[in-house]
Amino acid sequence: MKVGLTILKKRSRELKIMRWPHRKIRSLKSLINNIKEMGLTNEIMMLEEHQRLLEKKPDMEFSETTKKLRQAIFKANYKKKRCLVAHHI
Repeated sequence: MKVGLTILKKRSRELKIMRWPHRKIRSLKSLINNIKEMGLTNEIMMLEEHQRLLEKKPDMEFSETTKKLRQAIFKANYKKKRCLVAHHI
């Protein structure tokens, strides 16, 4: 694009994009992949819709359901990794 970061940010602010949502989108994609491994189809559809909305409205916050789901998946992955490490020792 050959545009400096300052100009890009300034133009983004003019378009009412206060923060670039790449971390939120990446987090949602990761969550969707984890949920797919578990086979929870209703949650996948909800999260994919949430991702589409986030791409349209970058300042949107995660819903409470999404936050709780993220936390549950994070805890499950943490426990799984911790269990694997304990078995290797």
